[in-house]
Amino acid sequence: MDEPQGRRRLGMGAVGQLLGVPRLTVWWWVKTGKLTATGVDDGQLWWSEDDAYAWALSQREERWSGRVPVTAWPPMPYKTAFIRTVELPGAVALLWHTRQGPVHLVWPLPTRQRTPHQHRRWAEQLAPRGDGALVVVSGGFSLRHGPELKALLPGLPDRTYTPTWLELAEVLGQRLPWWPLNLRDKQLLLNWEPSTDPVTTMAAPALDTGALLTTASTYPEAHPAARVLVNLARLAHAQAAASAEQTIKLVEKAKLPDGVLRIAAQPLSVPEADLDDIEPTQRRAGWLDLLGRADDLARRCVREVNDWDAGADLPYSNPQHIEEVESTWAYKWAQRLIPTQRTAAFELLTRSGEPGDALIDPDTDAPVWRKGGGDYIAAMPQRLPATAPLAELILDGPVWIRTADGTIYPAPRDSYCGLGWGYGGSGPGSLALLVDALLDDINAQAPAAIDGAPEGLEALLSRKLPDRTVLTRAQLEAARRGESVIIAVDDVDQDEDEDEDDK
Repeated sequence: MDEPQGRRRLGMGAVGQLLGVPRLTVWWWVKTGKLTATGVDDGQLWWSEDDAYAWALSQREERWSGRVPVTAWPPMPYKTAFIRTVELPGAVALLWHTRQGPVHLVWPLPTRQRTPHQHRRWAEQLAPRGDGALVVVSGGFSLRHGPELKALLPGLPDRTYTPTWLELAEVLGQRLPWWPLNLRDKQLLLNWEPSTDPVTTMAAPALDTGALLTTASTYPEAHPAARVLVNLARLAHAQAAASAEQTIKLVEKAKLPDGVLRIAAQPLSVPEADLDDIEPTQRRAGWLDLLGRADDLARRCVREVNDWDAGADLPYSNPQHIEEVESTWAYKWAQRLIPTQRTAAFELLTRSGEPGDALIDPDTDAPVWRKGGGDYIAAMPQRLPATAPLAELILDGPVWIRTADGTIYPAPRDSYCGLGWGYGGSGPGSLALLVDALLDDINAQAPAAIDGAPEGLEALLSRKLPDRTVLTRAQLEAARRGESVIIAVDDVDQDEDEDEDDK
C-alpha cells in the first residue's frame, strides 16, 4: 500500500529538491547534526515529507516559511493577527501574521486586464524576501472544497499547489471572508477588517455600462439609440446580480465545515431586463445611429456590445477575411467598395491606429477594412437588402449569394454561427438552414442555429464539393425536396462569360 503523501520516504537528494537546495547542502546539514533523518533503510537515510517541512519551519530564518506549503503549516488554536490590506495591480491582498510567517490571501478584481506571470509579480511585491505564504483565490469551484485556491511558494516561485479553505482557516485560526468575483469592489476590500459586517453592493457587469449610459445621455430620452444603450446596461447589471446570487448559493451548498467561510458581500437587487423590451426595428435604428458616429464614446459602445455577444443585435458582425485575388466573386464585390470615414462600425474589424483604408459596401452598408495587397476584412450582413430572389449559392471564401438581378452578396451570417461545407458538422448545418430560409425569403435573418435544415439540403452541403462550386436555385430546391443532385464540372470555376451577359 502506498504511504500517504506526507509520509512518503525521501532520500537526501529528494529532500534537497523539496526545499530547493543542493543535495550537498543537505549532506552538510546531516554531517554537522543540523538535520536528523526520520529513519534508516538498508543503510540509507530517509525523511518523510512532513518531517522535512517541519524541520524547515523550525529554523529561525524567515525564508524557510516561503519554501513550505501552507498546507504543511501547523493549525492555530487561536485567531492570528490580521495586519492590513494591500493594493496590487488588479487585486487586493489581505495580510495575516502567524508564527511561521506572513500569509497573503490575494483577491483578483473583476477586470479584463491580466498580465503574464501576474501571480509571480504579486509575490515579488508582497514577499520580496521570499518568506511566508501567498494564496490566490482562483475562478474554479468544487462542491467538496468550495471556491478553488491556487498558491505559490514565494521562496520557490516556480512551484504552485492547491490548498483548501479548511486548511487555510485552520492555519489562521478563524473564519475567512469570501466575495464572488463580480462583488469585489476594490475600495470595499481595501477597507475590510475582521470586524467588518457583510455588505450589499452592486455587482460588476461584464461590460462597461458607464460608457453605455454616458453615451445614452447624449441623446434625447426617447431616441432609439438611448433606449438600446440603457436597455443593454440594465440587462448587463441584471445578469451580473443573478450571477453573483447563483455563485453564493453554490458556496452555501458546498460541503465546507462550519467556521471556514463567511459571505462578505451580497448583490444589490436589480430588476430583470431583456433585449425584447425594445422592438427589433427600434434596436436596429439605435445601433445604426451609433455605428455611424465617429467619436470615442460611440467606438467604446461598439466594442462593448461586440465583446458582450459578438454583436448579435447589430445589422452586421462576424468579420471574415476576403482575398480578392483568389476569387472572381470577391473581385466583383471589391470593385463596388467605396472609401468612407472611419466610424464606430470599424471597431468590429480593427482597432484604431492600425494601417489600412476604411471602405463600405454600398449594397449592404457593411464596413470593410482594406489592409493592403488585396486583403480585406469585412463585417457580414445579418440579412440581405436584396430585391431579387436567390439565383445561385457560390461555395467560396467566403460563401457568396448571387441574386436573380446579378448582384453578388457575401452570404449573411448571424453573430455566432459560421458557414461551411464538405463535412458533417455545424458549418454545413448552419449553411443549409440559411439556404432554406433564403429560398423562401431573400431578406430573411441569418439563422442563429446549426440544426433543423431539410435533410436533403444538409446532405448536399456536407458533400466534399470543390471550392468555387456554383449551386443553382434549381439544384438547391431539388435537394430541399430530397431529390438527388448531380454536380457537373461546369458548375465549378465559372468564368466571366455569364458576368458579361449580366452587364
